[in-house]
Amino acid sequence: MPHRRKPASEVTPEYEDSGLFKSKVGQLTVELVPQMTRNSRKDLVVRGFTNGTVEIQVAFAGRRTKKVGPLEARLVAMLTRAKQIAATAGEPEPDIDEVRLPVLIEGAWRPRFKRDQTGWETRSYYLFAARWSILDDQGNTVSFGSPPLVTASSFVD
Repeated sequence: MPHRRKPASEVTPEYEDSGLFKSKVGQLTVELVPQMTRNSRKDLVVRGFTNGTVEIQVAFAGRRTKKVGPLEARLVAMLTRAKQIAATAGEPEPDIDEVRLPVLIEGAWRPRFKRDQTGWETRSYYLFAARWSILDDQGNTVSFGSPPLVTASSFVD
């Protein structure tokens, strides 16, 4: 019997999390850059880096998108500030990859397959965020999101 997606009005937090967090959940420090997009489900997808150079995509999905506003605002403000500093100094705009916000993310990896123009598929991974923490302007840790209600188990980064 094929799996059918429930109508949005019937999606419980447990059902949502069972779809989002199909693999082990763990914590990972990611440096997010102010390059963001929304997918067809209105999830926020942000580019980031782990270990300084490994590029990843972080998805803030489902009911957690309602909590992502402060993170979006912080990333936009960081880019605006970096551009202002460069303009004042008479320098070119900064490389977007150099404007980074460290974020501690609790989430799970999900594969993504993309077919190129020749038909070859490449696999990359999304980190689906359940909870995330950033430092505010005063240096205090501020956390958002919620722990997954249904998970496979935990992973080690």
